[in-house]
Amino acid sequence: MLPGDIQQRSRQNQEKELGSYMSRVLREHFGRGPESVYVSLDPHSVVIHIRRFLAPMEEVLLEQRGKEAIEELRETMMANMLPEMAHVIYQLTGKEDWSFFVDWNISNRSGMVTALHEPSFQHQPSLAESPHQASLREGVRNVSQRTEKEPGTVHAHQINDRTLVVVRTDVLIMIEKELIRIGYRKSLKTVKRQLEKRLLYEEQFSQRLGVGVRDIFVDWDFDKDNSVVVLLTDPLPSPEEE
Repeated sequence: MLPGDIQQRSRQNQEKELGSYMSRVLREHFGRGPESVYVSLDPHSVVIHIRRFLAPMEEVLLEQRGKEAIEELRETMMANMLPEMAHVIYQLTGKEDWSFFVDWNISNRSGMVTALHEPSFQHQPSLAESPHQASLREGVRNVSQRTEKEPGTVHAHQINDRTLVVVRTDVLIMIEKELIRIGYRKSLKTVKRQLEKRLLYEEQFSQRLGVGVRDIFVDWDFDKDNSVVVLLTDPLPSPEEE
């Protein structure tokens, strides 16, 4: 195994390369790139936080048709981009079979792309070791119970002092599965996202974690029946400080 300082430098290089790649590919596809891209990664997950991003054509769409039109456009564009992104992550990490989750906050011009290596993620320690981190899992579980049902599992993981990832499995109820089967996948995701994000903010995670929450993102993989929630926060205290 490499010494810790070398591993850290390698990770920082990977984050820098992925950030540069994401800025470039967004600019190529949309005509304007984001103001900044922050990448957080570990061996099990990659979170790409996109800030201050709204292309000229999207500004027109936003004015004429609302944010739903932008989200639909981006979903189509990202579907074309993700296979190449998966290859780039494989080249950097040596791991295949990444699952992708994408969400946008059009109001504050931000977005999230999360790549999850599910086999290794599921074996990571839960965040329940810390009272604040256990509260995070509890809050996400509360939202799941209010909107769908008790999830099969809730795994929480802290990538760094600003990035928290929560993965839920077995979240869909039978009527949702039937809506997906008969072709209402997009409508279902739109409704679920609006509802869950509102409830996630109502959970007051800033009080639960003891730090400010800058952004919350959520997405689902309906085929695998799982979901990812990402919280971007002010710096969290280290375990020694809690």
